[in-house]
Amino acid sequence: MRSLLFALAFLLPTTALAEPIETRKIITALTGDFNGDGAPDLAMVIETEPSDPMDIHFFLRDMEHNYLKPVETVHEQIGGEWNGYDRPGYENSDTEPELTMLSNGSIKFYLPAPPIGSERTNQTLTIAYRNGTFIVAGFAYDSQDYLKENVASACDYNVLTGKGTSSKQQPDGSTKHKTVSAEGRIVAFKDWNSGDAFTACQE
Repeated sequence: MRSLLFALAFLLPTTALAEPIETRKIITALTGDFNGDGAPDLAMVIETEPSDPMDIHFFLRDMEHNYLKPVETVHEQIGGEWNGYDRPGYENSDTEPELTMLSNGSIKFYLPAPPIGSERTNQTLTIAYRNGTFIVAGFAYDSQDYLKENVASACDYNVLTGKGTSSKQQPDGSTKHKTVSAEGRIVAFKDWNSGDAFTACQE
């Protein structure tokens, strides 16, 4: 996987890069048609510093000049575990973000919880390209405490409409479901705050 990403990065014209990218810091990448023009685009998740959130670089295909044009870099919005590539004997992280291309041209970011403590919360963001910028169209999470019984919750809602559903496990083991009804918003990915989303889910 790494070798494939390295080769992909070297195909990018050096003069086109808005910011330098160390190929060994590429965690994962995704190609797909983000803007609906029929040409393949590119997104890459890049490590920053140990314990810090990661960056994501977006490129759109310039069909006239036939190259991938950098259009946006979103800094420190992607959680994940630093893989320690610069330390002897490192092992790959098991909490790296996963990117999936959806049929409607949106990107699904799955952000697994780091293996710290007993309570783990996995998050999923749906990113769409609208009016020249990448926005957060959807948010979901599932949470569980592995050392406590009947402590789990989940939520899935459309950020644009504010509508969705949530659930919370009760002390007796049953699950209580409710409808999420928040104010619909258009939020640029670079301005995303997951705290607002958790608040909307728990109202």
